[in-house]
Amino acid sequence: MPLLRDPQLSVDYSARLVAQGVLRPLFAADAGTGPGCATRASRLDGGRRWRVVVDDGLRWSDGRRLHAEDLAAGLTHAVRGRAAGVRAFISGADAEPPIRIVDPVTVEYRFDRPVAFATELLSSPGFAPRRPGVDRRGRPLSLGPFTVASWTPDRIVLERTGAGAGPARVAFVHVPSAAETVRRYDAGELDATSPTGFGVEQVLGLAGRTDVVSAPVDIFGSLDLGRRAPRSWLATAAARRAVSGLLDRHRFAAVTAELAEPWHWPGSAALGPGAPEDPTAPADRVTGPLDIAYADFAPNAELVTELAGQLGDAFGVLVSTTRLSFEDYVRATVSRDYCLLYSLTLPAFGHPAGSLSDWRSTGPAARRGGVADQVLDALLDAAESCPDPAAADPLWADVAARWCALLPRIPLVRVRAVFLRGRRLPGLTVTRSGLLACAGASAS
Repeated sequence: MPLLRDPQLSVDYSARLVAQGVLRPLFAADAGTGPGCATRASRLDGGRRWRVVVDDGLRWSDGRRLHAEDLAAGLTHAVRGRAAGVRAFISGADAEPPIRIVDPVTVEYRFDRPVAFATELLSSPGFAPRRPGVDRRGRPLSLGPFTVASWTPDRIVLERTGAGAGPARVAFVHVPSAAETVRRYDAGELDATSPTGFGVEQVLGLAGRTDVVSAPVDIFGSLDLGRRAPRSWLATAAARRAVSGLLDRHRFAAVTAELAEPWHWPGSAALGPGAPEDPTAPADRVTGPLDIAYADFAPNAELVTELAGQLGDAFGVLVSTTRLSFEDYVRATVSRDYCLLYSLTLPAFGHPAGSLSDWRSTGPAARRGGVADQVLDALLDAAESCPDPAAADPLWADVAARWCALLPRIPLVRVRAVFLRGRRLPGLTVTRSGLLACAGASAS
């Protein structure tokens, strides 16, 4: 279930699924995820400013039309809440406000620096319109297809805000175990399961079923090097590449029933497969035991156990594993007080900048990780401001290569979603960014 009760400030995957139902972004994040509320965007001042016009025919759940002031309210809330996808491009530190209302349906966004990918950036929840208050039934006002009817730690119920195709109500239910989830689904109590809720045992048990849906999603697993990692690994990118070259990523796929796909060092494409590391490159030896911490989510235990075995065999040292609660995992990612950590990263939006721009010297991720690199900043300046996608691709590849050289991190895998889809949701699929797309759903 979501960590926060504010969909616009979503910080985890569960929150994004709820946000998808109750928010209407300016632009659609993926095909099939529902329309945005903007009709056009114009690039000004080399991309430092963008003028956006919204559909004045859209209405909130209480009947009031969408106004430009709602976009200003949304951005103000997102900046104050340091929403993902916003904070890397709008710091809120300048005297000039980051948004200006031009007329009742037009606003002008002002970014800290030029950006050429505004439609992708503006698709993130932080830029969605916001209007506090409730409708006549006491439900939070919503511009999306649903509004929140109730929210408890174990169950979130969304109700449709108006007429339209699809279910009248959607409930997100917390189920204690994956096995219980399958049992309740087979009993007809659930119409679908979470895209990322199954472990190895469940996936193997579902083999051959026609109601199983599987697709890769852009959630990336990496081995992070903390304060207690071997110093030689922290010192140079060459050492990290050498360690990476010793790892058999296909074994990670095998032990997780392909819930994790091999993911090599991004070199030729931003966060893409790139060229595999040279497996013959020397890796600095290490002395003493190592430990890999991980969040207690399936199939992390199987993957980390395999990873520990490979590192132990390669270096001839004891490699233990430590299971963390999600809260302790989050604290560890901030403090970096660990030896090694298996981490999962969800890009803020569907563009290379959604993963890489946060590592600019002034970005939140860079400040947390102690990264300040003028070369990376200059590469980001060139890539972020390039308006030609074909010309921008190699620039983002350069950013990715520099990012890999700097970060104490070894990319390992990409997540593959596997879930059950019932007969009342025949068109339910998951997009590359992990959102749900649904066609042909029956009312419920």
